[in-house]
Amino acid sequence: MRRFFLAMSVATACLCAPGIAHAQDPLTSPEQIREDASIPDPWQGLNRSMYAVNDAADRAVLEPVARGYRAVTPGFVRTGVNNFLHNLGSPVTFVNDLLQGQVKRAGVTAARLGINTTLGVLGLLDPATDFGFESHDEDFGQTLAVWGVGSGPYLFVPLVGPTSVRDGAGQIVDLAFDPLNWAHFNHDNEARVTRAVVGGVAAREQLLDPIDSIRRTSIDPYATIRATYQLTRESEIRNGLADDEELPNLDDSSETAPQEEQAAPSVETAPTTPPSGANTPKAHHQQTLKGAKRPQSIPTSKPTKPT
Repeated sequence: MRRFFLAMSVATACLCAPGIAHAQDPLTSPEQIREDASIPDPWQGLNRSMYAVNDAADRAVLEPVARGYRAVTPGFVRTGVNNFLHNLGSPVTFVNDLLQGQVKRAGVTAARLGINTTLGVLGLLDPATDFGFESHDEDFGQTLAVWGVGSGPYLFVPLVGPTSVRDGAGQIVDLAFDPLNWAHFNHDNEARVTRAVVGGVAAREQLLDPIDSIRRTSIDPYATIRATYQLTRESEIRNGLADDEELPNLDDSSETAPQEEQAAPSVETAPTTPPSGANTPKAHHQQTLKGAKRPQSIPTSKPTKPT
């Protein structure tokens, strides 16, 4: 097992070497991250073929299993399973927090692991959030982005989903960061397989509604999933929402409204207020990012990930 992880680390270093060679700064600025957010897709023909294979397997096996899982389990049970799986992934988040220089966030991760493992009954409950320790996720793909490594080409891998060369390599390294993958205990192999299966089913159950919506409304589901992945990934790398400067300034329209009324006084129009949650460009952008990561403040003056 140790030789496997060593070989995977060497392969990852080879894949990331071009990006590291071009990285001039140890940490990437928000501007550079924004430039890297548009992931190139030079292998689109192959990726679309892989997407078709994945879609067929999903419709035949994964989706029915996920719907059955939702049908036979109450919501609080599924929430407990998700909490438990997230708690198991805390060591990976902790290591990547430290590698990114986010000591405060690493402390939050360690506190969450301790509180939820004890008071939360091995992570089934999430009392740490009630104590003010908000949940967040980090992986080695995000760490590489902070170090200045470009995303590389976009990839769609069956049973894995959308990723990139950088993020796919990061997932391999995260295997070594996860103690459950190399710890030895009774029935350790069975535990690892069970975790992988349950995690896959739970993850697919959470995606039932979003994927149903994409299939029902999107003309090109492949392109929609790719765009959603790119936007979500940018938000994850920057620990929250994308830069508000990229969004249109909707306040300008309210400032120019009185001038338009003065220019045409004979036209009377009743003021209209968009309903709550209206599909404005800014609202749509924020709704897309909702669930990817809890919003956090993003400083623009420091070339580091926001704390």
